[in-house]
Amino acid sequence: MVMQIFNVIPANKNRRRWNVRLVRHGVMLFFFLFLLHVAYDHQVKGGGPKGAPSVEAYCPFGGLENLYYFLTTGGYIRRIEPSAMIMFGALLVLTLLFSRGFCGWVCPFGSLQEWIGMLGRRIFKNRYNPTGRWERRLRYLKYVILLVIIALTWRLGALVFRAYDPFLAFFHLGQGIAEMPWAYAALGVVLIGSLKYERFFCKYACPLGAVIGILGKVGITKIHRASDGCKECNLCQKQCFAHIDFLKTDVITDAECNHCLDCTVHCPKPNVLTLRGLGWNLSHSAYAALLLTGLFAFIGTSKLAGYWRTKPEWVKLTNGAGRLDVEQIRGWMTLSEISSGYGIPLEELYRRAKIPTQVAAETRLNQVAKNYQIEFEAETVRDAVRNFLATPRGSDRAGREAAKPASPQSEKSAAVTKGQEPEIKGYMTLNEVALKTGVPKEWLIRRLGLPANVDPRKPLREWMHDAGMSIQDVRQIVDDYRAGKR
Repeated sequence: MVMQIFNVIPANKNRRRWNVRLVRHGVMLFFFLFLLHVAYDHQVKGGGPKGAPSVEAYCPFGGLENLYYFLTTGGYIRRIEPSAMIMFGALLVLTLLFSRGFCGWVCPFGSLQEWIGMLGRRIFKNRYNPTGRWERRLRYLKYVILLVIIALTWRLGALVFRAYDPFLAFFHLGQGIAEMPWAYAALGVVLIGSLKYERFFCKYACPLGAVIGILGKVGITKIHRASDGCKECNLCQKQCFAHIDFLKTDVITDAECNHCLDCTVHCPKPNVLTLRGLGWNLSHSAYAALLLTGLFAFIGTSKLAGYWRTKPEWVKLTNGAGRLDVEQIRGWMTLSEISSGYGIPLEELYRRAKIPTQVAAETRLNQVAKNYQIEFEAETVRDAVRNFLATPRGSDRAGREAAKPASPQSEKSAAVTKGQEPEIKGYMTLNEVALKTGVPKEWLIRRLGLPANVDPRKPLREWMHDAGMSIQDVRQIVDDYRAGKR
């Protein structure tokens, strides 16, 4: 009875093909629309504790990027939330159970490429799926990309792939082009390439696909070929987007197989190609049900345990010493929240930051320039609050005994960045500063008077004020190095 439930073969082959494809593409569409809704909600409501989660909160690759930092510090790289770590853990378990089912059934970006490929076949009236020795070698590129991303991310303590990620660019829905032009450029290449090359990014560049491919080789669920009943027509390989050689083995363990199961549908002889796990033959519907049940069970359990979180908690306005810290000002904060949090009167904040009076107090910093069509940077607000806290009234509010006037060097550095996006920001790590500015990390540590064992992967805002410094001091040290004052 169990075998019959898990291996239902309709009599009409054409109907079976339609039903099977409907099941898989229905699952794919569900996850695609869900993530599209998340992306739209985030663009409308913004981020932060009062906003909506970003798509990065649901991306398991973020969990891999954060793994080393989490194991060594217990913390999270900026923009990574606990949900990403949980999704990565779920992906590992599900891949061991169901091989690369995530790629073929769940991943929204893989689904997008597949649908564009279907469109391409209608446009060009043919199926262009190249193969050969050099094409197979080109697929190793994604493993190289994976190693580079992991090495740089774990060393720098920052998401280095974010600026080039076509997945993230697509789900930004046309926003932030100036912020990540390379990601949008990569997206354009992927979309155009997918018209002619099936699952273009999946094949050659997806770092998450590289991880799943390696782990999927030891997955429990595999496609089996009954060699005694096989006609060796090779139709399965012709229909396979990855050109897997089905005839050389009876158990498909190729890392490129994403378990789309199209091969089992197009095989002219029933039961020659079957999906098996733990000795059971699984129908497409049963496979989808088990895969989704496992994923949702993982998420549900983490929610019940209190570990699931998709957006940041309220960020404290103070540093470790309990002093107000302007580097805690984030783009999702409103002018009103900054005024009340730092004790600066709203009208004084407007005056010091040169904010037009027509800007509503409930406007988020990252929406001021867009909503009111004016030149505006969040750094001007940080400068305004910093200057306010340096006055006697502001220093009292910050819990200081006396105001600490800004040094001439700090004022000079602030003037340099006035009106333009600052090169060095509080969320950056020392490793990032060194990489971006070209200033040796050891020289930065020495000039800042930091101990040699300081963790260069921690954001500047987490330690610099405790060390009696400000972000302007870091910028000035970089300026000194570039000016030859060494």
